[in-house]
Amino acid sequence: MDSCKRNVGEIERLGCLAIGGWMLLRGIVSRRTSRTVLGGLLLYRGMTGFCKGYDVLGIDTRSAEEKAQG
Repeated sequence: MDSCKRNVGEIERLGCLAIGGWMLLRGIVSRRTSRTVLGGLLLYRGMTGFCKGYDVLGIDTRSAEEKAQG
C-alpha cells in the first residue's frame, strides 16, 4: 500500500474520527473489546484516509478537488 494513497472523502473521514473516538472511549469504559477495536479501526481510517475495503472494490469517495490535490 502506498502510504500517501487515500480513497476516503473528507466528510467521511471526519465522521470516522468522531464516531471512532466515541466508540473507542465507550469500549474502554465498558471493557468491550469489539467496540474498542472497531473504534480504533475507524480512527485509523479517519486519520489515514485509506480504507482497504474501498481499495479492493475500487471505490474512491473523495471529491474531484480532493483527487486533484493528491
